[in-house]
Amino acid sequence: MIEELRKETESVLAQVRDATGNFREIDRLEAVQNLPGPVSAGVTVLAARAADFRMKVGYEVAAYEYLAEIEAVEALALVDEITRDIVAKDTPTARKKLSSFLKRYHEPTVDNQKPLSRYLTSVLSLCNRSKDEAETHLQRAHSLDSAGKTGEALREYQEIYRIYPNPITAEKIRQLEGQPR
Repeated sequence: MIEELRKETESVLAQVRDATGNFREIDRLEAVQNLPGPVSAGVTVLAARAADFRMKVGYEVAAYEYLAEIEAVEALALVDEITRDIVAKDTPTARKKLSSFLKRYHEPTVDNQKPLSRYLTSVLSLCNRSKDEAETHLQRAHSLDSAGKTGEALREYQEIYRIYPNPITAEKIRQLEGQPR
């Protein structure tokens, strides 16, 4: 049973590697794309099989005996989730998921999984840099909005959304666009 899971994990890992350009580091959020449908479906099926495996062998046994395999499956599922979040303009959700995952799991010991780990770390780093850059604009946007300078505040919020897309900023932009300038 574990051998089947390992083989399927290897297959899905190769598909995700190909879909991400060999786990190429992302330097711009707008460069992130959803995994192709068949690859995403493969990740979903693999995650379900891994959950079934854990249930059959027991969660403690799976965590102790097959940690590398379980972590690889969860990392692949995370790639699928965060790419969808980022493409959907919800970078904070992707950032939160990445941060939580990378705090819980260690660097893989299996060489072919190390690029996946580096990829996830690079996406988190990009999300963090984007958030930090957006913060300076957020302070200006609040100040301009408080001063009644709606047009200038709107431009700052639009810049925030370009740098660090998120639903809260999108809603603020809609509100400001509805106000007279």
